[in-house]
Amino acid sequence: MSATTTVEVPAARPDDEIREFGRRLQLTRAGIWFAGNQGDPYAMILRATDDDSAPWEERIRAHGTWFRSDLLGAWVTADPAVTGRVLSDPRFGTLDRAGHRPDAGLLPIAAEFPEYERPELARLHALAAPVLSDTAPLGVERAEADAPVLARPPADGAAFDLVGDVVRPYVGALVLRLLGAGEGERAEAVRLLTRCGPQLDARFTPQTLAVARDSAAAVREVAALVRELVVREATTGADRPAGLIAALLGRGVAPRDVERIGLVLAVGAPEPAATAVANTVRALLSGSGDWANARHAPAASAAVDRTLLVRPPARLERRVAHEDVRLGGRRIRADDQVVTVAPAAPDAPRDVSRTGPHLGLALPVVRLAATTAVSALAGALPGLKAAGPVLMRPRSPVVRSYARFPVTAH
Repeated sequence: MSATTTVEVPAARPDDEIREFGRRLQLTRAGIWFAGNQGDPYAMILRATDDDSAPWEERIRAHGTWFRSDLLGAWVTADPAVTGRVLSDPRFGTLDRAGHRPDAGLLPIAAEFPEYERPELARLHALAAPVLSDTAPLGVERAEADAPVLARPPADGAAFDLVGDVVRPYVGALVLRLLGAGEGERAEAVRLLTRCGPQLDARFTPQTLAVARDSAAAVREVAALVRELVVREATTGADRPAGLIAALLGRGVAPRDVERIGLVLAVGAPEPAATAVANTVRALLSGSGDWANARHAPAASAAVDRTLLVRPPARLERRVAHEDVRLGGRRIRADDQVVTVAPAAPDAPRDVSRTGPHLGLALPVVRLAATTAVSALAGALPGLKAAGPVLMRPRSPVVRSYARFPVTAH
């Protein structure tokens, strides 16, 4: 694995180091804000202050195959054909030629956040694919999976937050159960997974100081939990619940590789899955949707796949040219950064080299969790209705996470 320059954010730092960390975040945010004021649509996407980034994506498309963000130092494309080529061309790396994460100094994230170059991603994907392709042996039974989603809505019919109160806890619990975490340790760990979510967006836009520090601390704790699960399963396998970790170890995958795969899933699946659920529910509750039929697994699966096609779980991906490349009528020079907007449909990135570290391995789990959640919700809450405008989480240009989704369930 190539070394990276991700910046560790300790749980407790001297005041001057905390101030320096906050200053870097503020300066990066100021640069994005200034670029947006100069009419840069890519900067406006990174601001992530609007509930809908579609107008800015259209502005990028209007520039043709490429938009050059001079102030932010990136070539940006929203062209599907060029996007597909960038994400599949080995001349574009996930890291730069020195093995560093682009903008690591400007956009610090947890040192434990999984950042791998293409060959390592492909290797981990090859190890995980046989297990991720078939979750039936992992004990994901429909009856078991439904139980956590049966949260009691307010008896008086008052509105509640579908994402915060129901979907995130459910998805987090499912991912932890898939990994093999015991029932007793899942309740606290679910909150950790939720706290990790902003790190997926922090690779593109700076979070507030409080969120940046808290989400980085959560990634560290999740990394420790995954490590503990691997050690425990390796030493007491027969006494632990069945799960992905047990299945991978059972196939002879080295414990260190199991840790890496487990961390990618734990960090990369929950928030994209929760967002996919919310997007799917919104579509099904609309005039053209069929919420009642979504209780059936095939209908839920089809609805989730449509959602992932229209609103991919990663709206932005970054690559670095490792050599001069002529693509889409432009010469991209070695070390230039390339950003793709609204990546290809979810059926395309089966090959891990076509997407980022959090999505390439996690996509099967995202699909499974989202499909199961939608089906269970439709069966448990047939009277579900939207109860007001949704609020998107600020500074979430990649996942487009939800801050609040008010609903009622009569």
